[in-house]
Amino acid sequence: MASPSWPALVLVVLVLNTGVATGVQANTSTEEGALLDVRVFSLECLENVSCEPTQPPHLIEYFSADWCEPCVQVGEQLSNVSGDEAVVLQHHSSPQDATYLPDSKIKYDQDFRLLFYPSIVVDGKHLLTGSRQALDLSNVMENETPTWSGLESLRVENSTLVWNDTNTGIVSVWMLAPTAHQTSGKIHPAVAYKHMAVNATEGSLALNEEQIRENSSFVVLLEQPGRRNLTVASLAPTGLVDVSDGQEVATTPISTMFDRDFALVVGMVLVLSLAPAFVIHRELMTGSREQKVSMNDEEE
Repeated sequence: MASPSWPALVLVVLVLNTGVATGVQANTSTEEGALLDVRVFSLECLENVSCEPTQPPHLIEYFSADWCEPCVQVGEQLSNVSGDEAVVLQHHSSPQDATYLPDSKIKYDQDFRLLFYPSIVVDGKHLLTGSRQALDLSNVMENETPTWSGLESLRVENSTLVWNDTNTGIVSVWMLAPTAHQTSGKIHPAVAYKHMAVNATEGSLALNEEQIRENSSFVVLLEQPGRRNLTVASLAPTGLVDVSDGQEVATTPISTMFDRDFALVVGMVLVLSLAPAFVIHRELMTGSREQKVSMNDEEE
């Protein structure tokens, strides 16, 4: 029996490993998203015959959880932000919360790719985490002047949002309402409880008043869908946190973890790919020894 061709076997292994690397790269390549415009209005606006939402100076998206102790202090500091400075959109993206909103988790996981509670995203661009995030917020808003556009024609007519249908992207509406903390009972001023979205080319979106809670407010976003490349604006950012159960884990850099895990996967593929060759080689060697012993016995 002929011995296996080792160069060919090595070539096969290289092809397998190249395929794994290519697959990982393909899965991580996505289009970049962006926040294009923001408008806000209150529940009273729906009661008027015609109402034009206003544009806030800044949008603060606050990702928190009721089991998260640091979120208490950050939430209190954000409650001091006035409507003249920014609109605060609080997301409960943790499934452990009674007020959990799945659409907020999608934004947390897929759009912003966050790892920390609490986290603040300012104007869809700047990420704040760590113990100083609420303090750093003032500096970010003072040094940032967003240039939003696209929803200048947005208006409310008979519980329907209407805008210029020549816009591109996605128009989404986040409905917010005062919500009690599930353990302390303290009221969060504006937690997202419902989300609706359509292509901007639709030109309108009807709001179901039966689904609207008392004292609701509304944040309307025009966005280019895709993952965001956030800039870290915190002077003391948080280390890596496992958000599945709220417990802190080792603060290993994400890039290091990826390189280590990827090397482990490639190594396992390499070992598994070579295993059949080792088995064949062992069988050949065993067969050769048995054949040699048999020939020696015949000669004797």
